[in-house]
Amino acid sequence: MVVPRQDAPPPYYRRNWAEKQVYFSAYHLSAAHAGNYVDGLNRYQPELLTGYAYSHYILAQFMLDQGRKLSYQPRALVLSSEQTTPEMKTTILAAFGARAFEEYGAVENCMLATECEHGRLHVNPDFGIVEIVDADGQPVPAGREGRIICTGLANRTQLLIRYDIGDVGSWAAEPCPCGRNHLPVLDQLVGRLEDVVIGRNGHVMVRFHGIFVNLPKVLEGQIVQESFDLIRVRIVVKEGFSDSDIQLIRQRLREERLGDMQIVVERVPALERTERGKFRAVINRLPKDILARALLGKA
Repeated sequence: MVVPRQDAPPPYYRRNWAEKQVYFSAYHLSAAHAGNYVDGLNRYQPELLTGYAYSHYILAQFMLDQGRKLSYQPRALVLSSEQTTPEMKTTILAAFGARAFEEYGAVENCMLATECEHGRLHVNPDFGIVEIVDADGQPVPAGREGRIICTGLANRTQLLIRYDIGDVGSWAAEPCPCGRNHLPVLDQLVGRLEDVVIGRNGHVMVRFHGIFVNLPKVLEGQIVQESFDLIRVRIVVKEGFSDSDIQLIRQRLREERLGDMQIVVERVPALERTERGKFRAVINRLPKDILARALLGKA
């Protein structure tokens, strides 16, 4: 949390002088605050922007809608956590004046793939060994979808061997025009783009894994936005989960992220999986037209 409270006043960025970085909050993005983010970028003029893909996309939408511009040109954006779609890249380029490159990795530090100038995702085998396998654990041929399995080579704390990361993808059948043929090419990834949640304060958020940090009794968690006034937290828990854990979840959502909303914490035996075996971490049930207007601060 760069800025600890959802109702904190600006600025919504902090300078890390030691490492020559600027951190921008992913939890305070809104149409009303877009100017402060642009001011921070213009003040420090970072050459490389990196972070959540959807957060940069939302900021780019705000900038274009409000006519806000950067006073300089970044070299590039390297974005992760969600798939960076062609529409997102076009919007980001128009707002920031720089190209967005996709990065595919994991908090488990077991794999890394980065986009080249031709828009292809290349796996870095010195970071982790990546396999794509079928339901029986056997390698699939190029062009066929399978489960992504990875063995990390960079995590000295916890070695993960043939770890099922929960994503689905396929290998490219043709070599990349960039010529980096020693780096395997991922043809496509499936199921990485999550929904967004919009708080009553107008903040647009995409990632909520921090809600369940240091809650060892929570096995899985899902955030569902039912309306602008109601968030449902669906959790699978172990024995020992208590009312104090529920209060901490509500505090993290209401005070640190979303503002004054009704937070319902619901214990469930399991979270529904998609046809590919994954559960959606964030679900927004607002009507699409209302959601689109809310993203631009016009709801």
